[in-house]
Amino acid sequence: MGLGDKIRELDKNEVFDKLEGLRGALMRMFIIIAALSIVSYFFWKEALHFLRKPLGLPLIIFNLPEGFFTSLRLALFMGTFLAMPFIFNGLWSAFAPLFAFHARRYSWPVVLSATALFYGGSSFCYFLVLPVGIHFLVNYGSENLTPMIDLAKYLMFSVGLIFAFGVIFELPLILLILGRVGWIGYRGLAKNRKYAFLFNSIFSALLTPTPDAYTMLLMMAPIQILYELSIWLVKFFGKEKAPEPELT
Repeated sequence: MGLGDKIRELDKNEVFDKLEGLRGALMRMFIIIAALSIVSYFFWKEALHFLRKPLGLPLIIFNLPEGFFTSLRLALFMGTFLAMPFIFNGLWSAFAPLFAFHARRYSWPVVLSATALFYGGSSFCYFLVLPVGIHFLVNYGSENLTPMIDLAKYLMFSVGLIFAFGVIFELPLILLILGRVGWIGYRGLAKNRKYAFLFNSIFSALLTPTPDAYTMLLMMAPIQILYELSIWLVKFFGKEKAPEPELT
């Protein structure tokens, strides 16, 4: 089955209409993020206190404007974090018409699932992965080193990891959508499980903040579980597809 069978034939006017719809969706997302970021600015101290809990140490700044610019970055992060349901809705509304199946029927399930998975992954990172990783890094060589954590760098580290886990937890939904379109099949996912496991190991080793195996497993295990879950979701809800050859 070729790509043309998976995506509806669009004439030139339709393509321009879809691009215009995508541009409108992006504009709405930016406006929502900006509005929520402005509101979040008034709560950046509370947000910083919340992010600092896994660290349990005071944060320092090395130059005068660093605290101010960090508050702006944190407000932007908060605005983006709170706007994720609107972002998912805008992306789905923009791309759903390109799929051959009646994708708009699934708008609410897709958006709600994407939102739940993102916040679930973020919470998993904050309450489990982040404390373990920080504990290892802070106490590594503590008999000879005194930790002095820079505010801006800690913010980028913690927020980056939280967002990364939120995106990673979207894996079952992404694979389910691809399976529903017909781009992938559950047989191919199952046969290539070992390659997914290898990629998962490499990815987890690169992304986790510490070199110890325990922290790596905290990321690797849920990703592998999500992959296995995706196989069953594609099997029951995906489009039937001919068996795919195993990679060699």
